[in-house]
Amino acid sequence: MLLIHQLLEQPSLLAYFTGADNYAWLQFRNGERRLLAKPLVYFEERLPTFIRIHKTALINPACISSLQPPPRPKMAGSVRLVDGMELPVSRRRWPKVFQSVQTDCGLVDSTDSSSTNQSTCDMAPEKALEPFLLQTIMSGDTLLLTQHGLHELNLPCRLQSAQFGVELASAILLSAPEEWPVLILIDARTNRADRILTLQTLKGHPQLRAIPVIWLVAPGQDMMQAYLLDANSVVIVSEEPTAFVKTIKELLYYWLTIVQLYT
Repeated sequence: MLLIHQLLEQPSLLAYFTGADNYAWLQFRNGERRLLAKPLVYFEERLPTFIRIHKTALINPACISSLQPPPRPKMAGSVRLVDGMELPVSRRRWPKVFQSVQTDCGLVDSTDSSSTNQSTCDMAPEKALEPFLLQTIMSGDTLLLTQHGLHELNLPCRLQSAQFGVELASAILLSAPEEWPVLILIDARTNRADRILTLQTLKGHPQLRAIPVIWLVAPGQDMMQAYLLDANSVVIVSEEPTAFVKTIKELLYYWLTIVQLYT
């Protein structure tokens, strides 16, 4: 599990904080939630790009979908996030929040109820490429860090993950070939028996074996077995979060832009 200071090094993974007194709930952008033994002011001081909208809430502006101004004087406004969550904006903080959101995200007209539920800040530039699918077999903090690295690359991508891979081949074959992943990342540092079986199944199928599979191992872990099973690449990754993200970004950049699997 990532420590608090490690979480703060990956702000793009975080959606918002809510809390009271000396505790705060952290909501991740992937839907996970974690209770932290720190007050909101602690995170406000360390995340200068986040916006304090209420004494009980601190949000990532990249997750804002729309703003609802106070309906009447002396009443609170609200902010709607891309996941549908609606949080109050205190009357005292409204002018500053409104100005910050306009500056950071470019939300001009936030009162139209038919507006999209995607943040202007969070929308990538229009591209001709359709989003490709990246499949991972990993979970927990490893998955969060991989999502962070992919987010920083700003590639047209959908990330899909499974904690176990034994049924992956069957699941892929049930979908149309154009919906198959262009790349599969397997974290082999845990549950090695499941990972080995997954790799054997994928590379043993005449059609699925064409999908590149990247095998992630810890320093000192056996690499040859994965190569003998036809893994396309075996990569040593660090347990240290910043180093892990750096390796993942370099790895994905190579496979998804230089090799250009999605073209």
